[in-house]
Amino acid sequence: MDYEKILERISDVYQQSVRFYRPAGNEENESSKTINLPNQLINNSYVPEIDGNYLLFFNEIYTNTIRKWLKNLLKKIAWPILKRQVYYNSAVRQLLYNLIQKSDEYSTRDKEVNKKFSQLEQKIKHLSQLEQKIKHLSQLEQKIEQLSQLEQKIDQLPQLQQAIDQLSAELQVNNNVASQFASAEEAKIKSGLWFNDPIWVGHRDNGEAYWVETTERILEKTFVIHSLACLYQSRDIEILDVGAAESLLSYELASFNYSVTAIDIRPIALFHPNLKFVKTDICNPVLPPASFDCVIALSTLEHIGLGWYGDETGESYDIKAVQQISLLLKPEGSFILTVPYGKKALTPVHRIYNQESLQKLIPDFKIVQISYGVRKDDFTWTITENELEASEKEHNPNNYLPGAVAMLVCKKNIV
Repeated sequence: MDYEKILERISDVYQQSVRFYRPAGNEENESSKTINLPNQLINNSYVPEIDGNYLLFFNEIYTNTIRKWLKNLLKKIAWPILKRQVYYNSAVRQLLYNLIQKSDEYSTRDKEVNKKFSQLEQKIKHLSQLEQKIKHLSQLEQKIEQLSQLEQKIDQLPQLQQAIDQLSAELQVNNNVASQFASAEEAKIKSGLWFNDPIWVGHRDNGEAYWVETTERILEKTFVIHSLACLYQSRDIEILDVGAAESLLSYELASFNYSVTAIDIRPIALFHPNLKFVKTDICNPVLPPASFDCVIALSTLEHIGLGWYGDETGESYDIKAVQQISLLLKPEGSFILTVPYGKKALTPVHRIYNQESLQKLIPDFKIVQISYGVRKDDFTWTITENELEASEKEHNPNNYLPGAVAMLVCKKNIV
């Protein structure tokens, strides 16, 4: 309750009691005035009717003249005060009663509101539990759906098993094919019968062969044979083929009635009456100097000294090999070589030469002819005299194959 409003209400009641009292001397002046009392106070049963009965004790006590005079005096003086005070007290008592009654009503209403709030909290708690149950039911539905899918998969197991068995059989066949192919390739390498062909062939899982790509060998061998034909009218010359283990060139030249000596650190299984094989390192040859009219190094110098083929490793072993080749050549001998060309690089397999490094490789030789092979795509190579076009090519970082090749015919410088 607002106690300031209570005090304000009590003050209003007091002011009404003042207006209700009319002094005797002012009856005529006040007769024309209308006293506006609240109906609640006029009709209120708790406001007693104020009359002379409240002063009967005066009649019983004061009987003589003086006493009567005192009684009349008290009536004139005390009666208005008592009458107003009785009215005021009755009004205040009724107001307090109303306040208490309102307080009880508010208290009852508060209890009802608190009860409803409590019921509402219980419903909210119940709804929260229901929400959790709904969420749990949703998870159960998902699990049931997963179980249903699993049942469908279980029903499909026989078909899957058949497919797996069929695939396993196919894989077994493919593995056998791949295993046989790998075993055959490994056997070729061990026997010295694996040759670096210009066309690389791959095998799919079903055993089908397909064209992988074309290497620079498609140009190199033709260049060598064509250069030999231009250099020498007669086949009565001594040829040295350096690094001949993976090439058919020495065998082909011997078959064409050239006298060929082939050297390599690996064995060569091919033989021919015009072919002689010497297992040796070109950096430490066992051959006599000035023994050959022509030396051929077909894609060989770039590997020397890197250890890829099991040879001794060392810096500038390619330059050392060319120096030994110069010693093995006759005074007017020819040197035919091919090397990877383009942007200079060093891979685990070989070196990629550029114009500067190629010049450092052959300082004791004069270049008679130089041509470049350029890769157009995985399957196409073309020959060109344009050094700039070849110098911009890069090697393949996946298989280290060069993007270009330099092919040279050189003459030994006469001292």
